Amino acid sequence: ATAVVRTVNVVDTTSPVITLTGDATVTIELGDTYTDEGATATDLSGAITVLTTSTVDVNTVGSYTVTYTAADASGNQATAVVRTVNVVDTTSPV
Repeated sequence: ATAVVRTVNVVDTTSPVITLTGDATVTIELGDTYTDEGATATDLSGAITVLTTSTVDVNTVGSYTVTYTAADASGNQATAVVRTVNVVDTTSPV
C-alpha cells in the first residue's frame, strides 16, 4: 500500500477585539490630572497587549483622543478604539 500524506495548516485569521474600560467620552477640568482607564483586548490565541497613543493636553482647552491598538501573535490587527477626552474650563476666576 502506498502512504498518502495530508498536510493540515492551522492558521489564525481572527483579529483581537479591544474593549474600553470606562466611558468612550470623558470630560475633565483644565489643569486637572488625567488618568486614563485603559482598554483590554481578547483573542483566541491568548493574552494580547493593548498599545495606547494619547494626544491629551490637560493644560489646553480642547478635544483630544486616546487611541488603543492591538495585534495578536499572527499579526492580525484589531480595529482601533478611540476615547475622546474633552478638557474644559468651567472654573470662574477668583
